Amino acid sequence: MSGTSSKTTDRARYEFRVWGDYPKVIRKLARLASDETTEEVEDCYLLGHGRKWNAKVRDSTLKVKRLLERERGFDRWDANWHRSADSVPSPFDEVFDDLSLDRPQRGKKYNLSKAVSALEEDGSTRAVFVTKRRRRFQLGEVRGEIAQLDIHDTSIRLQSIAIEGEDLDELVALRRKLGLKGHDNVAMHVAIDESLAIAS
Repeated sequence: MSGTSSKTTDRARYEFRVWGDYPKVIRKLARLASDETTEEVEDCYLLGHGRKWNAKVRDSTLKVKRLLERERGFDRWDANWHRSADSVPSPFDEVFDDLSLDRPQRGKKYNLSKAVSALEEDGSTRAVFVTKRRRRFQLGEVRGEIAQLDIHDTSIRLQSIAIEGEDLDELVALRRKLGLKGHDNVAMHVAIDESLAIAS
């Protein structure tokens, strides 16, 4: 990501994500992959804006995914990383300003936990911090992912398997090969929101 760009654009991608423990699927995904990487990240999901919007903050940068359509069981998302409120779609431009996400870029001290405490007072947005551990797989032009999420300040731990890419036919074939046809496709922010609702 460029230090001078206000927005980093990803091409729209299809995604299919299931939740639970699927050891056979994980082994098959690992066998099919040409490359595998692991990472651990800290994310802050911004809930309360419906299923169409998936927004999170990572490293003082806002990522907003907008659901374009659902086709053959796959969600097609338009995703962008934003470093300036000028590029952020409504209503997240106000959220960007409310969180003062431009402070680190101006060399000022910043504490996201304190910022979201003030944000939550109006009740329209709920901030949820998660630690995410991921195994990511490359299968040609398609990517696979196994993600384990720990939701902060709770005992909730979730695991998901996802496949994503731009070629829908290739993704449908991979879903069938993995034995996931007929399973529910649930986006990350929706699963987090539903898990918190069940636990409350």
